[in-house]
Amino acid sequence: MTNNFANSSYTIVAGAAVSGTLTQASRIQVACGRVWLTIAGQEHDFWLHAGETMLVPAGRLIVIEADKQASAIDIVAVTAPVSAAIAARTHVSQPQNILAATWQKLSHKLSQAFA
Repeated sequence: MTNNFANSSYTIVAGAAVSGTLTQASRIQVACGRVWLTIAGQEHDFWLHAGETMLVPAGRLIVIEADKQASAIDIVAVTAPVSAAIAARTHVSQPQNILAATWQKLSHKLSQAFA
């Protein structure tokens, strides 16, 4: 599943994921569909819909999973001042926050399975 995001765009089939690290801060843009975005060290995961974006710092493991349909994403590198702003806003989460994020994702998966 790890890929270092060598491409600038990806199509992810429903339920599949891509993961890796970015060599520089980037903007994840959802072109179509809906994705679940996990960024190592962030307290919460994120749902992004078509047209939405998220700034992601360099060097963090990220996982992007398509929801119930294929989703397309674009990855666009950002400039140095924006990279510094991203780094200033992010922090390493405590173990209990990691557990809460894991529980949230598991709960979502279970609700999908029994829907």
